[in-house]
Amino acid sequence: NMSGFICPNCGAKIDIFRVGGGEKIAKEMNVRFLGRIPIDPRICEDSDEGVPFVMKHGDTAAAKAFMEIVKKIEEIVEAGRREQCD
Repeated sequence: NMSGFICPNCGAKIDIFRVGGGEKIAKEMNVRFLGRIPIDPRICEDSDEGVPFVMKHGDTAAAKAFMEIVKKIEEIVEAGRREQCD
């Protein structure tokens, strides 16, 4: 879920939405919470240009959050594959 905004000048995280809503919904639905992605206007800009955000801005908090979520999804998929083989 989208979370706070990272100030481009000082790097401080500013929570512009309530914190914990995504985790609450995941818990209610009995699904794993995958993570929070800080709001970064470059995500939209890169998407409009057809450029993968994580490739262009891999050192940002948002890109790192995306990659952590990808790792969790990979773990879930791999666990599902192992279950099918058992």
